Amino acid sequence: MEGPLAAVGGERPEDAAYPGAAHDLPRVWIAVRKNLREVVEHVTLAEVARASLPRSITQPASDPDAWVTR
Repeated sequence: MEGPLAAVGGERPEDAAYPGAAHDLPRVWIAVRKNLREVVEHVTLAEVARASLPRSITQPASDPDAWVTR
């Protein structure tokens, strides 16, 4: 996989700027990107193919709330 994992309004999260009370929102987007990386950078296609995902993937995915779209 190549390219950015997350974009906000077509821009990189670190380039986003918000006025007023939303000023720190880019930090939220950066945290989202970091957590996304924690998942995709620590699982291989081989693990997916042989159905042997690491606990760092299966444990959070076993939470029923993780499956709820909001």
